[in-house]
Amino acid sequence: MTMDAAAAARSLLEDAIARRVTPGAVLHAVARDGRELRLAVGCLTYDEGSAPVTEDTVYDLASLTKVVSCLPLLLHLLAAGEVRLTDKVSRFFSNAGWFQEPSLGDVTIEDLALHRSGLPAWKPVFANVSTRLTAVANVLQTPLADHAGSFVYSDLGVIVLGAIVERVTGERIDAAFRRVVAEPMGLSTLTYAPLPAGVAVAPTEDDGLRGLLQGVVHDENAWAMDGVSSHAGLFGTVADVTRYAQAWLRLEAPFASSEWLAEAVKDRSSGKGPALGLLWRLRDPEEWPIGDGVSVRTFGHTGFTGTSIVVEPDAGWTCVLLTNRVHPRRGDTSPISSLRRAVHETVARAFGD
Repeated sequence: MTMDAAAAARSLLEDAIARRVTPGAVLHAVARDGRELRLAVGCLTYDEGSAPVTEDTVYDLASLTKVVSCLPLLLHLLAAGEVRLTDKVSRFFSNAGWFQEPSLGDVTIEDLALHRSGLPAWKPVFANVSTRLTAVANVLQTPLADHAGSFVYSDLGVIVLGAIVERVTGERIDAAFRRVVAEPMGLSTLTYAPLPAGVAVAPTEDDGLRGLLQGVVHDENAWAMDGVSSHAGLFGTVADVTRYAQAWLRLEAPFASSEWLAEAVKDRSSGKGPALGLLWRLRDPEEWPIGDGVSVRTFGHTGFTGTSIVVEPDAGWTCVLLTNRVHPRRGDTSPISSLRRAVHETVARAFGD
């Protein structure tokens, strides 16, 4: 990494902090040849005297949970032959979508992983249930919309995937994640709440209902599920998310074969909507939220709290950006989207072929 690229990235982050896009940010990009860009800029909050963020700061990863927790567990079951992409939800939950037509019971695992199930993007499950079991039951009885077969990014679909993972493994997803992914990969900070005592956690929102959220999942529906879900709930440091990203760059991980990792990042969209792998977003000239200057095989994901992960197989680099842009309150996503794109494009120029 050249000094010019490091200075450019730092300038982007410092400017975003000055404009109150986020109080702090941690960035870690790694090239295949070992070059690195590591930056920790800003503080945990905007308050005077707030502690500075460091590479050890733990962040709420939000929707990165989908590809860091849910996806590897799904691939683990696929590789073991315990589930198939063509399996319908009704194989695991016989009453899913009961008395409904079309029915969630007829949706396949692949449909869920490609966000084409017909489930809505979101609904306030947390406002209508009081237990984790009733939250899952609520989602399983959600009527499908008329967009079935078309891409609509859906938290609810990934909640169903997580429920399938739990049904097959016989474990809650946090225990399965720890056993199958975190411990074999040495990812000690990647965990669901409650977090170990004494860790520095970047706070997210003061939402008025739950107070200031620090070490408590930001996503309300994940919160209603005891903070443990397949769509959100995971916390971690930039170093551990980077280690996970590097496994995808090499297509080598203990949770599934290289063949299944490669399958997960193939375009399965059939030309309908944006380019999609299994839960991953792929580089798409029409609709790509993560920045330009990357090859067509690039894949990544973003999180609502201000997180992102990008893997560029052709040029051979990964980039992880963690922020708590929802502190002290959520707002327009345009500023964090612009920051992500600018940072990722800076890394692409520095590490690109």
